[in-house]
Amino acid sequence: MVTLREISVDNFEECLSLSVAEDQKKHIASNAYSLAEAYALSREGRDVPLPYAIYAHGQMVGFVLTIFQPPDEQDPEDDETVFYLARMMIDRRYQGRGYGRQAMLQLLEIMKAFQDGRAEAVVLSCSPDNIAARKFYTSLGFVDSGELDGDGDIYYRLELR
Repeated sequence: MVTLREISVDNFEECLSLSVAEDQKKHIASNAYSLAEAYALSREGRDVPLPYAIYAHGQMVGFVLTIFQPPDEQDPEDDETVFYLARMMIDRRYQGRGYGRQAMLQLLEIMKAFQDGRAEAVVLSCSPDNIAARKFYTSLGFVDSGELDGDGDIYYRLELR
């Protein structure tokens, strides 16, 4: 059974010890970077970072960071409330067991309920050469938006409503 637990003082060090396979490291920031990013965002006050450890049968097996992003009043083109899926990783020792899919399904339920369901969609960016991640996200219903970010990564979107 897979569960999500908030990152806390009790589990953040274990989260820091998780790692993807060597050939995957070019596609994802470290958990240390992700937790630092979550802290910095929480200090800003506009976006709400939601970092979770992924547990399977009581063992931490992964990490996910999503960010609740309300519209930016300073940017007239940013007019919707979304979740940005910043990180999703399963430790190299636990990959291929379905834990990522189970965690994402639980995370989607959390997103749908967060702030009374205000978010319209989940967005993420994915490297064009990260075939496994692209297949994973499209199997969950994410759709290629046809847009690229500044690094050439593809934006994917999943409607929550």
